[in-house]
Amino acid sequence: MGFGVFDGRAGSRVAADVVFGHAPLGGQEVALRASVYLPKPGGRPPPLLVWIHGGGFRDGSHDQLQIRRLARQLTIEGFALATPEYRLGAEAADLSVQTRARLEALEAVPAAGEPWMAGASAIAATEDVARFLGWLEEQRGELGFAGRPVLGGSGAGAVTAFNAAYLAPFLGLERPEPGGILSYSGGFAWPELYEPGKYPVFALHSPFDDTLGIGPVRALSQMDPALELIEAWEQEHGLLRVHPQETKPVTFGRIRAMLEAWAAA
Repeated sequence: MGFGVFDGRAGSRVAADVVFGHAPLGGQEVALRASVYLPKPGGRPPPLLVWIHGGGFRDGSHDQLQIRRLARQLTIEGFALATPEYRLGAEAADLSVQTRARLEALEAVPAAGEPWMAGASAIAATEDVARFLGWLEEQRGELGFAGRPVLGGSGAGAVTAFNAAYLAPFLGLERPEPGGILSYSGGFAWPELYEPGKYPVFALHSPFDDTLGIGPVRALSQMDPALELIEAWEQEHGLLRVHPQETKPVTFGRIRAMLEAWAAA
């Protein structure tokens, strides 16, 4: 895997647009790409955050500015970040044979939240992220990250973080055990598949979010006393800060503290 300079002053590195797999989309086989950000070499093995972009499973990119800013804040402090792309606008025909065989059983599980949270595009993203987590584990020796990867994302990315943790096993998709979930304006469509206390979860969500309502994640917090939910009235959809005046040290320090604790647990 070829790494180039990401932040010259901090000595951090990036391997951009690395192909980690292939999958069908609209009758074609497409390459799935990811970027991996590592801190300056020579330090401790870094805890790893796998960050999944949002966009309602219709748009968005693993190379968007918010993710690069997060990568910069983490790698400066000795953490690693990996961010995969996934198929956008996928339909049921694009799913694997294995997954399609489980769709009837999944349809029998009551779903909550917005319909798109439980659609074929969301399930295809789950397949792709599960594949990416397996690929990361295969690269552990080269990347040198420590502990279990923590899953995080905004909007549809946070939905996919929940899906990779709780839906993937139901679909029979193999993936390494995650260290925890960071959900920013996210939720999980199948509360019956949620296992309280299995993974640490932090959720930040506005009660006035019109893009993805707070109901699904609030319901999970009522099921799971260990799930930390901040209902932030001033949070904008998908953003990492609790309110517009929150400073970067507070916003990113919160993420680093959870990543440090959960990856090593």
